Amino acid sequence: MLNALNGSIQTELIRFFNVIDDSYLSTTSVSTAAFCKARMKLSHQAFVELNDDLVDKFYEVANINKWQGHRLLAVDGSVTQLPVSDELLEHFCKAHSLTPRPCVRLSQLYDVKNNITLDLQVDRYSTGEREMALKHLNKTQAGDLVVYDRGYPTVWFYKYHMLKNIDFCMRIVKSSNVVKAFLKSGKYSEIVAFPCVEKSFRRCRKDKISTGSLSLRLVRVDLLSGESEVLVSSLTDQQVYPTSLFADLYHQRWGIEEDFKVLKSRLTIENFSSVSTEGVLQDLHDKLLTKNLAASAIHDAKRKIKKPRKNRLYDYKINFTFAINQLKDNVVRFTMKLAELELYELLISKISKNLSVIRPNRKFARQDRRNKTNKYPMNYKRVC
Repeated sequence: MLNALNGSIQTELIRFFNVIDDSYLSTTSVSTAAFCKARMKLSHQAFVELNDDLVDKFYEVANINKWQGHRLLAVDGSVTQLPVSDELLEHFCKAHSLTPRPCVRLSQLYDVKNNITLDLQVDRYSTGEREMALKHLNKTQAGDLVVYDRGYPTVWFYKYHMLKNIDFCMRIVKSSNVVKAFLKSGKYSEIVAFPCVEKSFRRCRKDKISTGSLSLRLVRVDLLSGESEVLVSSLTDQQVYPTSLFADLYHQRWGIEEDFKVLKSRLTIENFSSVSTEGVLQDLHDKLLTKNLAASAIHDAKRKIKKPRKNRLYDYKINFTFAINQLKDNVVRFTMKLAELELYELLISKISKNLSVIRPNRKFARQDRRNKTNKYPMNYKRVC
């Protein structure tokens, strides 16, 4: 299941035992029904705990990248359609009454500097993004900085970050009176008092946390289009965090959008191998773990990249899709202890040589792909 199970189960089983037996065509035969019956004895929580172990070990031994001394994390959600089955409909429900398929809401806590997902939350579509994001805070540490898009800002949500000593930066809608007054002032940065009113007051009373106001920083960021975005942040020290830093800080949140692209287009997390609740949860969490294994391998491969020649026009980075592709079958050899360290070093060396150019400041209008007839565009080929 960690081997990017994307084809038919029977085909993947044959391939698995070919690797196990180191044969072009293994004589070992296991039926699809036997595999499906066996997997129901395995809890998806096993993949969650394995991912926790991987993340803990990664931060223990890796030389990680940070932003201004903070571990830079991002939170975002996505919606995924599930196969049609009565069990999934009952457990996850539909996104709306007109769709025949059940939907699931995903939310992940992602390290944008090191390409590691610290936590994945899976729940029914009706669950609010803030409630799912609140669970992510259990996987954060004091001093972390979390970046959010619109839809998350509210006073009670800020307070939970302050209680855990977690800094944040969120894009805030411009319709509130506080933001309107800030924009009208013409300033680019200001410390503003956010009172605890209405829903936030009730939530704070319910959760037995302070209902006092918070002093937070509003930052205005002008876009090339002429529009302005407003960010709200707990980084109130204007000497340590000058206003000029915030445009790039918020832009780095785009890394989590790219990570969802990897999960959906490269690892095809919507290509489910089961119509049961447990099977769906297994598919989501095992592919996330596979992606994190690839990110860990890339981190190792960076030390082998040779210093580029001075006449290169652009910088280069390791191709993430290629790294995932090279883990196919090899992840079986490693987890089943069929390979020595030499194979891992060879794998890391190969990954380090497949680089993609970084072209800075490229911007494209986001296309609406819902009505596209080409379901498999050439620039999003499947890994396996």
